[in-house]
Amino acid sequence: MLHSINIFIHVLFGIIAIFIAIIPYASEKGGIVHRRYGRIFLFLIAVVVLTALNGVLFFRDRPFLTVVTLLSFYTSYSGYRVLKTKEKGFQSVDFGVMLLVFSIALYFVYNIKTANLLWDKKVIYYLLGYVFAIVGFDILRFFLPNLITIKKFWLYEHIYKITASFTALISAGIGTVFSAWEPYNQIVPAILSTFWLLFCLIYFPKKERDRHLINEKQQ
Repeated sequence: MLHSINIFIHVLFGIIAIFIAIIPYASEKGGIVHRRYGRIFLFLIAVVVLTALNGVLFFRDRPFLTVVTLLSFYTSYSGYRVLKTKEKGFQSVDFGVMLLVFSIALYFVYNIKTANLLWDKKVIYYLLGYVFAIVGFDILRFFLPNLITIKKFWLYEHIYKITASFTALISAGIGTVFSAWEPYNQIVPAILSTFWLLFCLIYFPKKERDRHLINEKQQ
């Protein structure tokens, strides 16, 4: 009974989060609508992550679910935090979260041989590598705050991490619903997510630069 309730909440909030995420993408960046629905999306993601964590800890040992939960949690948290820190760089609390996520991922690697691998092992390793790459690079940047000198790099980081969280949500949903279509239910979302991520990293910063140029000319 409790497991069914947990699944229902997890699926419901996940579906709502996917549709809510469209609004920040479509609205003016930094505007009231963008910020409001961005916060709603993060709240929904938090519920999805917590219910996924409940599933991992108390109901079923699903390695794919564990890794996607880690990925969604960190990218959502860090993608939001970068708006607070911007050029200041990571703070001590951010470093603590990095170590926590990195440690959990290491523990998972250590115990992967005894895990219940329902999904293609290559996909699990790919996602684990993704987690290590993102968190590991951020740990490096914590100790070397001047490693990245690109102007407004925080904007690219925000877009990348929130979009990674959004696409991880979609990939997990498609992979679970279309489980009979392995491995295409894992490969196709990963490919489409990569293209969407690249599009966002190119299109939205350019759009923001163009908007600022127009505003400067009007002043």
